[in-house]
Amino acid sequence: MKRLTRIAVWQLIFFFSLSAFAQTANSPLMAPMQQAASKLKSVQVTGDPDYDYVFRMRLLSQGALEMAKVEAQQGADPAAKQKAQAFVDAKQKELADLEALQRQMRPSRPNQAYVQQQSRQIEAIVLKMQPDGVAAKLTGKLDEDFNTLLTEYNRDASDLSRAYLSFGNNASVKAVAQKMVAQ
Repeated sequence: MKRLTRIAVWQLIFFFSLSAFAQTANSPLMAPMQQAASKLKSVQVTGDPDYDYVFRMRLLSQGALEMAKVEAQQGADPAAKQKAQAFVDAKQKELADLEALQRQMRPSRPNQAYVQQQSRQIEAIVLKMQPDGVAAKLTGKLDEDFNTLLTEYNRDASDLSRAYLSFGNNASVKAVAQKMVAQ
């Protein structure tokens, strides 16, 4: 009888653990970040560091923007909601600036070393968005999860920007990258 009770307890613990994991993995904050990671992986690169960096930063930033919009609308903590709204406002301007830069550019000078570096970084971002990646850090509490995902976004944006700065030539794009590293 005791053995059956222990098995039942372990089954309940396992069930509730899976349930909690499913809730955090299905967080409304994760969907935009996972979509951005998927787009980053599927995009056809030109090999031009300036052009590819701007294009990829637009995709990554769009995911973070959508994630922050969810927090701004659904969050419970007023300070977290205010932080999210400030992020949304800043990202919208930044995205507009990135779009304007991209319209002015034409891919021209493929750099295989840059492509390889960026491919490794994009793969790391994609892996983070898997259920056993950053989702495993989520608590199911929207405000806390927002801070966790925002930290991950900032880290990824900074890593992509540092790599770009080693290869890029466009002064305007370099200024954007330096700003991303500084954040």
